[in-house]
Amino acid sequence: MKVYIYKDCWDKIINYAKAAYSSEKAEIGGMAVVTKDKDGDWLIENPQIVTQEIAGTTCDLDKEELAKYYTEMAVKYKDNDFRFCWWHSHHTMGAFWSGTDLSSIDEYGEGESDLSFALVVNLKQEYKCRVSVWKPVEVHQDVELEVIRDIDEIDVPIEIMTEVKAKCRTRKFNTVMNRNTKQLSLTSHSWYNGRGMANDYKLLEDDCMTIKPTDAESATFEAKWEYAMNKTTEYIRNVNLGNWSMHKYKSAISHTNVQLEPYGIQIEKLNKKDLKEFIEMNSEPYELIVCTDPKYADTAETLIDYACYNASYGGYVL
Repeated sequence: MKVYIYKDCWDKIINYAKAAYSSEKAEIGGMAVVTKDKDGDWLIENPQIVTQEIAGTTCDLDKEELAKYYTEMAVKYKDNDFRFCWWHSHHTMGAFWSGTDLSSIDEYGEGESDLSFALVVNLKQEYKCRVSVWKPVEVHQDVELEVIRDIDEIDVPIEIMTEVKAKCRTRKFNTVMNRNTKQLSLTSHSWYNGRGMANDYKLLEDDCMTIKPTDAESATFEAKWEYAMNKTTEYIRNVNLGNWSMHKYKSAISHTNVQLEPYGIQIEKLNKKDLKEFIEMNSEPYELIVCTDPKYADTAETLIDYACYNASYGGYVL
C-alpha cells in the first residue's frame, strides 16, 4: 500500500502552517480526505482547516465544526472508498509524534473507524505520515508520502492568510499570583478572539453612527494588512542587504499593491533617499502601510497600535 498527495494539496497544508506561524507563531491543524484507488493505494486530497484554538505547541479543533465537516465529506465522497486524515503542523520544531499527537490518533480507534491516517509537517516540509489499522488488529506504521505533479514553490497565498485569520483564534494567557507560594503562573482563557477583542464586547451607541465592517470583513482586512507588513519587511530587507535594486523594489511594491487595492490597503513606495533614511532611523514597516478605505480606519489603528507594541519588544528586523 502506498500513500500519495498531489503537490497543490501538499502546498496548501504547508502554506496553512506558514500562515499560522507567520501570523501567530502557532501550530495549526486540519483534516483531509483519503481516497482509495483501484490498485489499493491511497490519495490524500482536499485538505481543509476548521475553526480552532491555536498556540505554540497545540491546536484544538472545534468539535462541532469537526462533526459538520465529517457529515459534509461523507455526502461529497459517498461514491468513493475513503477515510480521513488528521494533519497538523510543528512549525519550526521537528516532525515527530508527541504524546499529545499519539493520544489524538488513538481517539480514532475508539469509534467505528477501521483505518485512519495522520500527518505532521513542519516549515522545512519535513513530515511523518502514519497509517493506523484499528480492526481486526491494531497496527500503526509510519510510511513514505509521495508528492506527485511537482510544480514551483510559491508564496503563501493571500487567501490562505485570510482563512487562517478567520478560523483560528490564539490562546491567550493571564499571569496569576498564587497568594500562598508567591509564584507566578500562566492560565489560559478563551474569551478573546484572534484580534484581541472580547467576544461579548458591545459597540457603544456612538460607534453605530458610522459604517462598521463585519467580523468577517475585519478578519479579511487584518489578514491583508499582515500580508502587506510581511511583504514590506521582505522588500526592504532585500534592498538593505544589496540583493535588490531600487527598480526591483518598486516593481515588487507595485505588484503587491495591485493585489491589495480591493481591500483598502496600499504600501507606500519610497525613493532611494527616503528609503535609506527609513532604514537608518530603524523605522518600522507598519509606518508604510496605508489604509485607503475609511470603513477600516479603526481596525487599521488597532493593528498599528499592536505592531507598535510588538516593535518595542524587538519587532521586525530589517
